[in-house]
Amino acid sequence: MKDLRTIAEEINAAAAVHPRMQNFQAIRQRLHGLSRVKTRRIFSEQTTYKHYAFHSGGRNELQYNIGFEEENRWFRYGVAFSLEPSQSLPRPLVLKPKIDRFNAYVRRNAAALEDLRFSFYDERRNPSKSPYLPVGPIAADLVDPPNFLFFGHLVPRADVDPTAVVFLFDRLLNLYEYVEGKASAPPVAVSLKKGFRFNAGCSLKLEQTSANWKGGMKSVDLKHNRLQQALFDILSAQHGLDNVGTENDSGRRSRVDLVVHKDGKYQYYEIKTGPCVRSCLRDAVSQLLEYSYWPGGNEAERLVVVSENPLTPDARRYIKDLRGRFRLPVFYQQLDTRGGTLGSLE
Repeated sequence: MKDLRTIAEEINAAAAVHPRMQNFQAIRQRLHGLSRVKTRRIFSEQTTYKHYAFHSGGRNELQYNIGFEEENRWFRYGVAFSLEPSQSLPRPLVLKPKIDRFNAYVRRNAAALEDLRFSFYDERRNPSKSPYLPVGPIAADLVDPPNFLFFGHLVPRADVDPTAVVFLFDRLLNLYEYVEGKASAPPVAVSLKKGFRFNAGCSLKLEQTSANWKGGMKSVDLKHNRLQQALFDILSAQHGLDNVGTENDSGRRSRVDLVVHKDGKYQYYEIKTGPCVRSCLRDAVSQLLEYSYWPGGNEAERLVVVSENPLTPDARRYIKDLRGRFRLPVFYQQLDTRGGTLGSLE
């Protein structure tokens, strides 16, 4: 199981090739009039700990925050205010004007943030963490040290996807810029119901990077990116470069790994790197159904789960039942990256 430092470095690597998040520290530098920043990465070694991390320079800001929860079984990612006093933030209530700006943004953009959740940790009144709640303005009684206020997503630790983390960070960048900036009124976020729009091409991502953490260099293998590139190469050869695209917005501010445009219709492909086909199907089918059927999205002609695992007899029966009993257009294909081949549609 990956430790938090490895996950933080994978997120840094994914952000390094993202159009906006690769410039995050430059945005911070501009907003705060800094002569320089300590790093161009989101997370630094100094702000990454065993169970949590926040962006470099973020102690007295609305911070991009990641961490483990519930005995390290779950992974959170999003933004947070930490009101715990520290040497670098001895009077955490200086964050209150930023919390007021956060509330103004949330009131104006509630619909665009409806998929996020809010939780808080109130050490003095309740030693346990709150349940995850719908996002809304922060109540005044929670603006009290040493509370920790978090807004974002929570996923099983085994399902951490660095690209999904960076995508959420990008969604929240306008929020960060408003909270940390001086604009007189919060901007209107892009609606989650804007609708699906196909874009051809492959977003280039790192396949491997290294993390210079204490203890030496760690090789970080971004397996998902390698599989995505291989799948794109195969399908674009079959359907043409203009008809295949990666990381297309589903219309609900989530990304489809790969989309094929054929005869005016669309096929969605979701790539999973799990250790067995059952876990891949469990995670991918739910995502594909949301991409295709959630209001504001675009109904796909075909939903395809892709992984390197062979299809077992039980998995084959399960997929056939989804198509036969429930009339869901769910299929599976095995990807062989070494041979550069994609198995038959099952």
